[in-house]
Amino acid sequence: MSPPPAPAPLTPKAAIDRAIGLQVAGDFAAAETLLRALAGHGETAEVLHRLGLGALQRGAVAEGVRLLEAARTLSPDTRIAFNTTVALARAGRHEDAIALAREALARTPDHLGLHQMLAGELLATGDRQGAADVFGVLAERALKVADGARIAQSIEAIEAIGLEPKTAIVLANLLRIAGRQDEALRLLALRLAHRPADIPALMTKAMAGLAIVHASEDEIDERRRRYHDAIAAVADAVTAAPETELAAAASIVGVAKPFFLAYQGYEDRALQAVYGGVIARLIEASGVNRGWTPPAAPEPGEKIRIGFATLYAYTHSVLKLFLGWLETIDRSRFEISLFHFGTAQDGLTERAIAAVDHYHSAQKSAAEWVATIREAAPHVMVYLELGMDQTAIQVAATRLAPVQCMTWGHPETSGLPDMDYFLSSDLMEPADGEKHYTERLIRLPNLSVAYSPLPSEGGRLARADIGLRADATVYVCCQSLFKYLPRYDAVFVEIARRVPDATFLFIGDPASPVTVTFRTRLAKVFAEADLDFGRHVVICRPVPFELFPSFLKCGDVYLDSIGWSGGNTTLEAVTCDLPFVTLPVGPMRGRHSYAIAKMMGIDAFIADSTADYVARAVDLADPTRRVLAIAKVKSEKHRLFGDTVPTRALEAFFERAVSEAYGSEGKHAAEPGTAAAEARHTEEPAETVALLRAAG
Repeated sequence: MSPPPAPAPLTPKAAIDRAIGLQVAGDFAAAETLLRALAGHGETAEVLHRLGLGALQRGAVAEGVRLLEAARTLSPDTRIAFNTTVALARAGRHEDAIALAREALARTPDHLGLHQMLAGELLATGDRQGAADVFGVLAERALKVADGARIAQSIEAIEAIGLEPKTAIVLANLLRIAGRQDEALRLLALRLAHRPADIPALMTKAMAGLAIVHASEDEIDERRRRYHDAIAAVADAVTAAPETELAAAASIVGVAKPFFLAYQGYEDRALQAVYGGVIARLIEASGVNRGWTPPAAPEPGEKIRIGFATLYAYTHSVLKLFLGWLETIDRSRFEISLFHFGTAQDGLTERAIAAVDHYHSAQKSAAEWVATIREAAPHVMVYLELGMDQTAIQVAATRLAPVQCMTWGHPETSGLPDMDYFLSSDLMEPADGEKHYTERLIRLPNLSVAYSPLPSEGGRLARADIGLRADATVYVCCQSLFKYLPRYDAVFVEIARRVPDATFLFIGDPASPVTVTFRTRLAKVFAEADLDFGRHVVICRPVPFELFPSFLKCGDVYLDSIGWSGGNTTLEAVTCDLPFVTLPVGPMRGRHSYAIAKMMGIDAFIADSTADYVARAVDLADPTRRVLAIAKVKSEKHRLFGDTVPTRALEAFFERAVSEAYGSEGKHAAEPGTAAAEARHTEEPAETVALLRAAG
């Protein structure tokens, strides 16, 4: 019998892989023999790298350093650089390890291990501030990749050092936006311990007290109380601070903002008045609009110049809602400019550009945008949203036109002293809607917008793709999770009791603390009702915009979020022929879908209590009733689209407001009797910090 054939020689890469396996198994001698046999046969840098690691593992630190440094001269590989810093640190060569770590981070700034190594080495040399700064950067980089463990370790390390990193304010805001408010507050405590009246820290602390999703109604009440006190403390600090300190603090405007306040489900006018006064004072101190003079009044026959401003001039809920205004305003009477506070563009941007006379788009500072807008000299400025984008808030906090307006792109009063009007929907506003705004309320007819649906492409997502049972009655609940308040969790339980095959379809990032809080809260309610949460609730990962119509079509019924109603989402659900259930409550942000149902003439979708909401949702689980409801949606949804009545009222408002602004009565004069477009208003807001405190 002939001997078996000799095994084929290993390639250098295969030999290295085998050597790594031997090192992991602790057979360092065999691994080293194999690696040394590769000398001169390629992969030299990696051979030296692995020999160096082997030397470190068997305690030969000096030899390991020598081999790893030799490997590093042959290759810029970040792995080799990182392991070389480890070897240098073990050898006590801390300054060399620091220099190498900085050099490697210049090439690969997102390498978390190198940041952690650098921070540790800086501590070893006694540079506590440098270490705190690097831990701050490490936490910021870890946030980008949702590495919760590294984030927590970094904040703990900063606290142990006892010094704030130089990026403390930026990092604290990133932490709170990511749903890690408690860590943000711990970081801010270091700054406030040394500078208790620091305005950026106080402002960020106020906003960090606002949770994204709440575990209970009691938590909402407690956080609201804390915010009340915190924003008052900011106002006190602003009142006491010298002008130079106010100017320096202006950079916090728009960074730390009360976006999540409105999602607590209460009326916020008094709180927003204090916030608006604070940021207006900071912007004033910055001098960003010093020397502004209003443009001359339009001559007879001259077009009124209207400026629309937003970051979201692309396929986003803001432009989807208000593009119709740009496309249907009478260009023979108005000259339209669109100030796009960014550069993202798509097909919707192209439509907007085609609709306006002047389009400005760039990445600019607020001061640069102020200069651009001043040069355009608008008679009217309209901010399509205020409350989401930093630049929009910074620009809007000053006077750039005789008439200044905001819309319900973010349906919350701005509180800004120089914001004159809130452009809203008469159908959406409650009878006492004026009380919710520091601005004068303008009730435009119907939905207030000339909405047109985007093309709906379906069929690319199936139920199985998003974890749904084929036989389930799927209730689509696809708003952002922070729109679902604990006070209404019981409606899902009550529907599930009466519809055994019900599945509620939510959207959320499973790795986010926000989703964890929401899931835990809702699971507890289902468990208390002895219902299977896993059977009745699916939380799907966010889907790309182009798949959203097919996502909606995986459902049977759209359940409107109570307290913060769907606007765009409900319009898109109706476009996909989904029947829905809504319960109008509170300010106009809780009444969008109510107005949509009213426009369609389908009162059957409107509940008058949570019990009625449940009953109507249960009724739509019946296939026969649902078919009839779908038919009604199909036959009546056309009423929502292409409505130019609001645009005509908007044009009349612009003309009247400009006339008032330049007339002897002044910009706050009222002109009664203008039907649905009438400016119904109360006295000028007089909230002060003292009044806010008295109101509790």
